[in-house]
Amino acid sequence: MSVDAWGFDVGRQATARRLRSLRIRLSAIRSAVAAALTVALVFGGAGALRDWVLSLHVPSWAATVTFLAALFALVTSVDLPFRYVGGHRWERAFGLSSQPFAGWLKDLAKSSGLGLGATVAVGYVLLWLLATWPTWWWLAAWMMSLAVSVVLAFLAPIVLVPLFYRFRPLEDPDLRARFESLAAQAKVPIVGVFELRASEKTRRSNAAVMGLGRTRRVVVTDTLLREFRPEEVETVLAHELAHQKFLDPLRGFVLGSVTSLVVLAVAAWIYGILYSSFGIRSMSDMAGLPVLAALLGLVSLPLRPLELWWSRARESRADRFSLELTHDPANFATAMAKLHDQNLGVADPKPWEKWLFYSHPPGRERVELARSNPASPA
Repeated sequence: MSVDAWGFDVGRQATARRLRSLRIRLSAIRSAVAAALTVALVFGGAGALRDWVLSLHVPSWAATVTFLAALFALVTSVDLPFRYVGGHRWERAFGLSSQPFAGWLKDLAKSSGLGLGATVAVGYVLLWLLATWPTWWWLAAWMMSLAVSVVLAFLAPIVLVPLFYRFRPLEDPDLRARFESLAAQAKVPIVGVFELRASEKTRRSNAAVMGLGRTRRVVVTDTLLREFRPEEVETVLAHELAHQKFLDPLRGFVLGSVTSLVVLAVAAWIYGILYSSFGIRSMSDMAGLPVLAALLGLVSLPLRPLELWWSRARESRADRFSLELTHDPANFATAMAKLHDQNLGVADPKPWEKWLFYSHPPGRERVELARSNPASPA
């Protein structure tokens, strides 16, 4: 294995750049197709679908559910080839996935089922709000979304994640005690350390602190435990504990809440002015949902680079905390190199790639941070 000056595998990084290039091209085509579908729905397609549903002469609630389900099926079917190529075919071809096609289909069915349920529930409630409070619907929708977000964050590690991955308490008592001690040093209370059986589907490695309150736990993938030394895993966990230490989930929730409130208010204002121009019969016309969704996407689009910049700042602070807590820059640096190489993350992206796509500092920056740490050997 040939490594560069930062400790990254030269061959793996070349493969990572090739995969990144393919993904950017696929994303561009996917965005163009999604934009074309949105335009088609906005300029008549959604109205035609509404008229067909109403021609069925079913109760109004059934017509709404049918419209939402048909809309979800249309969008999902158009996006399916991209999900297959980017989410299964290339993952297998580049050695990132260990999941057979049947397993991928099973997970696709689960995620589609959840997506269908969420689409019908959210769409139905949104149309009800538009009909009931045409002036302040967006404020009510915002408040309801906050409540749902809190519930989902609490339930994620005990309900949602187990739908796709198996959990088990970390069996190695020495490792468990070691990680619990690290959490105690960071002064972050947890309810346990769990191993996520990621190797059944992927060769990627990761660690996280999931849940809220009584469901908050340290989660480590079995791939991370198998491929990394305990000292390296500690530096990764210390990074994750930093997010809890600095209340990053709460900060993110507050910032996201404020941002979503502004986006909803602006999109609602524009929608109230323009909806009739697209043949939408009323504010609560089901055919207006694609118009509203398009407006929400357009209004939020300029905020994406700013959100990524703020995320990179949080991740950089977590890296610094990890170095301060573990006093182990050498293992932090090797862990970052291993993570990027194993997960095929490009360690030295172009500036525009970092600005548009990266929620974490690039790998080289993270290794350079460790090497500049006072605890690093001269």
